[in-house]
This record gives sequence, structure tokens and C-alpha cells, in this order.
Amino acid sequence: MNVSWDPDRYDALPLPHEQWGVGVVNRLALMGDETLVDAGCGSGRDAERALRQLPRGQIIGLDSSTTMLAACKRRFAESKQVAVEVADLLEPWPVATESVDAVMSVAAFHWLPQPKLAWNQVSRVLRPGGRVVIDAGGYSNIERLLAAVGEVGAAGKLPAWHYAGVDETVGYLSAAGLTPVDVRLRIAPAYFDTDQIYLAYLKDVVLHHLIDKERVQVAQIMGDRCVDYVRLEVLATKPI
Repeated sequence: MNVSWDPDRYDALPLPHEQWGVGVVNRLALMGDETLVDAGCGSGRDAERALRQLPRGQIIGLDSSTTMLAACKRRFAESKQVAVEVADLLEPWPVATESVDAVMSVAAFHWLPQPKLAWNQVSRVLRPGGRVVIDAGGYSNIERLLAAVGEVGAAGKLPAWHYAGVDETVGYLSAAGLTPVDVRLRIAPAYFDTDQIYLAYLKDVVLHHLIDKERVQVAQIMGDRCVDYVRLEVLATKPI
């Protein structure tokens, strides 16, 4: 089920994604001259943060959303260090084999019904010794919220998210020829200050295809303005 993203409304919200992105960039431990792929770059917020640590480096942003790509291109219109490319992460990436030092991804891999295909691409584009860091929805992510959506009879309006667990992900990494360094699940509930902000977040970030009445019903069932996130954190390397 396709989602039409509005980058302006998305970036205007109090996004827990911002801290997820901070964590990913910090774990990359960039030296300043790497070539980095941002897989599922969205509007480029996380790439912009990474670019501050790459004074001599390059970033290749990949995404399949035309609206997000347009926003990302606007963000980096004056930069010669960033290239933005349309890409389905399950298909071959428009990146040369063994041409990049690092891959990062924030809140994208759980949108992929066959993540093993994306992990194969990560392995292909990384140089030996390269590293990958992702933060995505993990096993048991938003269970309470999904149950509430089911209670209002709207489960059929949800995308086909895939929330991988630790063992499953380690299997993908190993099959792709990558070495798992740290793969874990992190419980990370997000709470919102007002009903208005909560409903806007549900509309623009999580429950895109529900009607307003259904989102209000979901919020009432939840009762605490919470999105019960569980994050999958991955750090892996490509052997030399």
C-alpha cells in the first residue's frame, strides 16, 4: 500500500526519528572523508546531520518517494557533496559495487517486505571494511497501536510493514556476507504533548490511510498519546 508523503508536514512534527538519526550518525563514527549511502533518505534530515561530519566526504541519498526526493534535492541544492537518486531499496541500487565506505538508514527497512534483498545491496555497494548502521521498526513494534487499529476495524488499511527480530536480521546479514557487530531491539515509546499533535502524527507518519474518525477512535483506545515503538538497531561490517 503506497503512502504519499508530505515532507513539510512530516518535518514540522516533533519526530522521535530525529533522535534515531542522531544515534545512527553517532554510531557510524565518521572520519570525515567517507562516501556514505543514506538508504531511505526521505527529506534529507539525517543526511544533513551526517554531512556536518563529512567535510571531505560524499553522500548518496536513495529514496522511492518523489515528494521526499524533491524535498531532499531542495535541501542540498547548493551542495556538491550530495547526490540524490530515486531507488527502490529492494531492487539494484544506483550505486557502483564496492564504491562506498558506509551505509546508514533511519526508519526505512521495516517498509521492505523482503529485507534480505536490501541487505544484499548493502553488502554489494560496501567496500571491504565498510560498515552499516540502521535504526528501523523491530519485532513487536507498535503492537498496542496495531491492536487498537484492529479494534476499530481498520487493519486492512495498514501498509505491509515487516518488523524483523534479532535472529532474523543476523541471518540476513550472514547470508549477505556481512559480519554482525551489534544487533538489538530497543523499547522506545514516543509520547506526545497534546491530542492535536498526537492525531497529526498518526495521520502524517503512521496511520496514513485511516479516516479522521478512525484515528480519533484509535487515540481514545490508546489513552496515553503513545506510539509504542520498538526499534531494531544494527551495526555490521563487511569483512576485509
